[in-house]
Amino acid sequence: MEKDDKQLTELDTEVKDTKGQVAKLVQHRQDDYEYAREVLYAASERLQDVLDSAVQLAQESEHPRAIEVASNTAQTLGNIAGQLMDHHIRVERINKGSTKDSNVTNNNLNVKLNTKDLLELLGKE
Repeated sequence: MEKDDKQLTELDTEVKDTKGQVAKLVQHRQDDYEYAREVLYAASERLQDVLDSAVQLAQESEHPRAIEVASNTAQTLGNIAGQLMDHHIRVERINKGSTKDSNVTNNNLNVKLNTKDLLELLGKE
């Protein structure tokens, strides 16, 4: 009996340690998510300021290089917005396991028709 009690106590301690490690892992993951999100937001805000200045300079100077810089800045800003959405989707997948709906059914019917058959089918309607 004492041996069983000792094993149960050891298992209890191991379970508590594991729960603590899992809680730490979840907290670190949340901290990392929030940090990455803050970095993307900060980059986006700074690029928005740069874009405003670049657009103003491009309008005033009408110089091709200034227009190119404004265009590239706008594209980079759009890429950051996309990265932010990708980041959100990845975190959602991690937290929920999978975003795919297991009840999805794809019914695909592959039919090879030539033009003549297709015209006949259309003519019957």
